[in-house]
Amino acid sequence: MPLLLRRCGYKVVTHQKRYKKQQGVLDPPIIADCGKVNHVLLTADGQLETLWAVEIEQARVAVVILANNTDGAKAWGKRLKAGRADILQRLREHKKPCALRFGVHGRVTHVRLYGKRRATLITL
Repeated sequence: MPLLLRRCGYKVVTHQKRYKKQQGVLDPPIIADCGKVNHVLLTADGQLETLWAVEIEQARVAVVILANNTDGAKAWGKRLKAGRADILQRLREHKKPCALRFGVHGRVTHVRLYGKRRATLITL
């Protein structure tokens, strides 16, 4: 999938490239690292947006969460290609920290905003 996403204009840093052979890297350091270098975190972990909400807010990171982890890289690569403009539009609309839920139809379906005064879930 990284090659397909790069061909679509995404800049991709894989877990393997960033963490080399380290196994068991937990989510909080990954979230913090993405925030430090201004990367958007792509994951299929549907619990990440609530389980690590404090860490997402502290890192001031944007997260794109795939609707499932069962359809395979090829299907998700095509969806992410089709939905690139929608993802970029939502990232422009909603400042970090935020989490975008990306659905099987190649569109953002929900946006979660973090912060004391703006914490909300927006259904699109």
